[in-house]
Amino acid sequence: MYVPLRDESLPLQIKIPWDNNTARGFVIALAILAIFLLLAPVVDLHINTIPDFNITTVPMDVLNFGEGDGTGISKGNLSKEGEAHKGEKPASELQDASIATKTRIVTNATSNDIDNASNFIPKKELASNQKNDNNAQGDAAKNIGNPNGTEQGTGIGNKGIGPGAGSGLGDIEWGGGGNRTVLYKKLPKYPSGVNTNARIKIKFIVGPDGTVTSMFPLQKGDPVLEKAAMDALRQWRFNPLSVNKDMSGIITFTFKVS
Repeated sequence: MYVPLRDESLPLQIKIPWDNNTARGFVIALAILAIFLLLAPVVDLHINTIPDFNITTVPMDVLNFGEGDGTGISKGNLSKEGEAHKGEKPASELQDASIATKTRIVTNATSNDIDNASNFIPKKELASNQKNDNNAQGDAAKNIGNPNGTEQGTGIGNKGIGPGAGSGLGDIEWGGGGNRTVLYKKLPKYPSGVNTNARIKIKFIVGPDGTVTSMFPLQKGDPVLEKAAMDALRQWRFNPLSVNKDMSGIITFTFKVS
């Protein structure tokens, strides 16, 4: 049996509650509409379109040093790892091991003219056949490595042959990635007159030819130390690329008063 929900013979009715508030709102709406219609002819409602322009971009990747595995825990200071050489600990995470020259000057080497003091030859200028070279590979002023290292060691790591503690920055900064290699690095010298310790973090851009094109410090610090760090970083050289691509990297230089 079909039971209609409503009497379909009756027209649809919509009831709107009407009170003083509804009437007041209706009048206000009509007034606003009238004002808009009056002002429309005199107000320029034209929307300016954005002109077309070309954006010139340079492809840029994040620079990761060396041959790290990308985990962030690979050790290294941008040089291949070598077994620790016996010597003082490096002052910076980026410093390589160095082997002091063990050349001993022969005591009987004399000047060409012993009667004329102005003709004495400084020891450093003596001919090679007047020296007794005990370690031909040494060329530094002092031994840098590890106090527990060996005389035969060449680096500051645990294995291999090289001056460093492995390739890549490891936990020093990013942990490798292996897409850019340092060909030459220069560590900053501690400026005279400065007696503070600091870690200077610098963001820099490397061009396709391997040179550092721009840089800026990421945090406020001693401006003298910042300048020393940037002057050194400006001399770094990376492997050149065959594509026109800049790369962005971050590096930290540590200054310690010794």
